[in-house]
Parts: sequence; C-alpha cells; structure tokens
Amino acid sequence: MNLDVIIQDLEEMNVMSAVYIKCVGDIHMGVLSYLPEPESKILAEKLLGKPISGELAGLATSSISEIGNILTASLINAISFGTGYKICSSVPGYAVEFFRTLLEAVVSDFENKSDSLIVSTVELHGINSGLHIQMLLIQDPSEIKKLLI
Repeated sequence: MNLDVIIQDLEEMNVMSAVYIKCVGDIHMGVLSYLPEPESKILAEKLLGKPISGELAGLATSSISEIGNILTASLINAISFGTGYKICSSVPGYAVEFFRTLLEAVVSDFENKSDSLIVSTVELHGINSGLHIQMLLIQDPSEIKKLLI
C-alpha cells in the first residue's frame, strides 16, 4: 500500500490528535478523524468549557473521542438510513502520533483483504473557532461497491 498517495507532504510529519473507529456489519469501513495536536487542546477547552494546562488526558481526551464517535455515528446512521444496511461501530480509539503512523495503523486493519483502498475525505471547518477537523473514510473496493448499487 502506497501511503504517499494519501498523505500530503506537509501532513506526513505533523503530529495529529486522532480518533479511529472501525465499523462492521453489512458494510465494513474505518473512520479516522484528526486535527493537528495543538488544535486538539483548543477543541477540548471548548468542549469542557475551561482552560487546560499541560498535556491532554482524562476528560479532555475523552471529549475529543466522543466528538469522533458522534461524527462517525452520524455518518453510519445516514448510510444505514439510505441503504437499510446494519452497521455497528467500535469503541473509539484515541492517539496522538505522526500522521503517517496513524495511517499505517488504520491501513493494517484492511491489508488482508486487498492491495488497494478507497479513501474519501471530509473536512469540517469551525467558522467561529477556526478549528479544522478532517475525516478519512476508508473502505476496501469490494465494500464501496455496496454503496454504489
């Protein structure tokens, strides 16, 4: 799998705060929500309504994981509603890591099935906050065909 196709040069070495959720059922996919690590602290402060000193931990990381969970649930609910497919999501996994390392971990979930993956991107922009949350929807090509019928 050539990750260079997915990763822009500027993103590869950036440390990201990320939430990964694996979806299984009638459709299998992975959803990786991420934002630059410094922005994750701003997001957690807004979610918790108080300043955070030091590294993110406890409620701060839990609040970011929950945002990833809510966004993913909205997505899979829309897919389920439109297709009738049953899809269940895993417990969110939270990590702060280089973007390439995050992607390598996600791609490893799919390597047994195919040499290629379909990756769709979603960008969410906070008008007032200036925050940018990005999501990657990752599927095996055989799975994406189920949505194109």
